[in-house]
Amino acid sequence: MPGLAKTVFSWLRSQSDLTHTSLAAAATAVIIPAIPSLPPSALATLNLATMSIQLGTQTYVAFVGGPTMFVNLPRVTFGDIQARLFPKMGMLCMSTGALTLASYSVNHSVDTATYLLATSLVINILNSFIIFPKVTEFMLELRKHEEGTPERKKAGMRFGITHGISNLINLGSMVANLGYLAIIASRIAGHW
Repeated sequence: MPGLAKTVFSWLRSQSDLTHTSLAAAATAVIIPAIPSLPPSALATLNLATMSIQLGTQTYVAFVGGPTMFVNLPRVTFGDIQARLFPKMGMLCMSTGALTLASYSVNHSVDTATYLLATSLVINILNSFIIFPKVTEFMLELRKHEEGTPERKKAGMRFGITHGISNLINLGSMVANLGYLAIIASRIAGHW
């Protein structure tokens, strides 16, 4: 068995971020049909845990890990780490977002909370499959050109725009998640 585990691990390491994200999406899709069979306390636990993991990850990466690395690492090293970290964050947030929405939807009709969860999920899917790969592509393109050249300026603009879009929509997901938590908090406040 250890040989099989090593082979699987080696294979996973050799795969692209897109493959990792696709595998995470598939694994999440396999889990979702089992969610309606969970007892109410397990549903609530799953819902709160997955939302907490998602928002905690987003908050840490956006406000702690990212800024700390930006200030303390050489730019190329920082970019290399972010190019590996963001796809993993997107993969985690996409999967936890799907599980949060699925666990909420079992016992609730479509309402504002559903729309907030769906918005956050769509944003995380966009980031995972479209925006993060483009940001990385443009960052690597930027590195190919000499400082001060028109090519570098164009590549820098592309990178800056996609990076900005990624940051803004990630903040949009965070706002949707906070809105959802505010709704849940208002429902449980009387029982606290």
